[in-house]
Amino acid sequence: MQHAVLKGLAAVGILGLGIAACSSSSSSNGSGQAGSGKTLVIESTSVTSPSQNFNPYVQSATGFSAQATGLIYEPLYIFNVMNPTQPPVPVLASGPPAWSNRGKTLTIPIRSGVRWSDGKPFSASDAAFTYNLVKKNPALYTASAPLVTSATASSPASVTLNFATPQFANLFLIGQVYIVPQHVWGSVSNPVTYTDPNPVGTGPYLLRTYSSHGFLLKQNPGYWNKSAVKVSAVDFPFYSSNANLVPPIASGQIDWAGSNLGPGLSSNYLSKSTNNTTWLGSSPYFAANNVVTLWFNVTKAPLNDPAVRQAIGYGINRQQLATQGESGYEAPATSSGGLLLPIDNTYLDPSVQGDLPPAGDPAKAASILTHDGYSKVGGKWTKNGQQITFSITDPIAYTDYYTDDQLIASQLNKLGFNVKVDGNGSPTAWQADFNNGTFDSTIHWSNQGPNPFYYYENWIDHTFSAPVGKPAAGDNGRFQSTAAQAALAQFAGTNDPAAQKAAITSLQHVMSAEVPMTPLLYGAAWSEISTRNYTGWPTNGNAYMTPVPNSPYLEQVVLHLKPAS
Repeated sequence: MQHAVLKGLAAVGILGLGIAACSSSSSSNGSGQAGSGKTLVIESTSVTSPSQNFNPYVQSATGFSAQATGLIYEPLYIFNVMNPTQPPVPVLASGPPAWSNRGKTLTIPIRSGVRWSDGKPFSASDAAFTYNLVKKNPALYTASAPLVTSATASSPASVTLNFATPQFANLFLIGQVYIVPQHVWGSVSNPVTYTDPNPVGTGPYLLRTYSSHGFLLKQNPGYWNKSAVKVSAVDFPFYSSNANLVPPIASGQIDWAGSNLGPGLSSNYLSKSTNNTTWLGSSPYFAANNVVTLWFNVTKAPLNDPAVRQAIGYGINRQQLATQGESGYEAPATSSGGLLLPIDNTYLDPSVQGDLPPAGDPAKAASILTHDGYSKVGGKWTKNGQQITFSITDPIAYTDYYTDDQLIASQLNKLGFNVKVDGNGSPTAWQADFNNGTFDSTIHWSNQGPNPFYYYENWIDHTFSAPVGKPAAGDNGRFQSTAAQAALAQFAGTNDPAAQKAAITSLQHVMSAEVPMTPLLYGAAWSEISTRNYTGWPTNGNAYMTPVPNSPYLEQVVLHLKPAS
């Protein structure tokens, strides 16, 4: 995702152009230094308005949205979200970090012998520069990583990060910030608008070619862990928003996809080749790794009324979304508190357990609205002459979400709401609207992490928000809650499991009562993998990393791959 859980379907019309342009069916030697094996083809999301933008901190950048960033730039650590108890994998760090100053200071050892792809040496100064850069430019997207008060290269082999408040709980976000070279970015006048067309990173790959059909990454000949690279090159072809990806994925033309292929996965994909795999061999086929919610822009009436938001939540038939919109691959959310269940069962507060009936509760929705001063006029809920009118916006290319939007609108309109669906033709434009707060409501996946704190921090930590019209790094719905901020601070400020559980309980209460977004589904970790060309993929029996083609995790997967023959 953003990290993000990936959506997207693509067009047959451009498929041949994209694949041919990047030579995915043949071996590539890139710069002459690449490993053996065929070019690896990855599909992550539809790209309708591509540009040669590889800024690692801009969600709408082509490299970011295609999930290629993690192969070019590297963080200090990568975490295995499939196994939260597994220690983080050091990448540009050389070992585990050390906390001090009651959780407000973090010292991280830095790997030696690393060079940037332009040949210049990497050092702790680059890491310190990066965190200070993000501090000075908070609009840069870092998945809601807390901002430092200062960052210094405390020695040539370590960086020290200082924070205003304890951040024990935030190593996951802090450690996965992409590190950029000071000798390049130090002269960038506006890092937020910088397109970074020829990125200089420390990762295993660098940009070889870019066109309107896609881009190709070749092996970085100076990569510090070069012996682990067995994939010659990585192809990211572009697809338009109205295509059917089932044939190219089922045939193995695409090695690794992260899409909802619609109903009939067994007959249309798995049965086509023994090389075609999903996380599970039978329904639901995919692991659940996020909470899909309907986000509300709380700055817009009538969605600025928590009673209206709560009523909307009870008016939705989630089982219909799961069955028709998600083809049975995602289960309906059952708790208004927002936890990913059953994974987060140890945190679940009994007061919100099972309080979202799969088919909804229209009677409760009506009761909430009546108590809030609404009454039916001409079949529509009305208060002071105003109906409950709003739109739901998602990219048309995200066919499952777009279907869910239409189902929700139909369900709510039958109950007396006035809801329309505003399909966006461009995922890039939709993402910009989401960041800028220029939407009414939208379906979106959650952040991932080793515990629920990471969902809540991205959802409702107002310190990451921004005025409407400016990009937010989190809290895209512009929600503000003193109770939420106190609970987030409580969790981040302690290593005590009991205190952290109490904080999560408070956050569940905020979510249930204030409804900044309403949980809809337990989102699938979309992943279709062909073993035709490469082996070494993560599996349910060997979950060394998430199987979804998301940055930064995909770097660890690619480094595990070996040619099949």
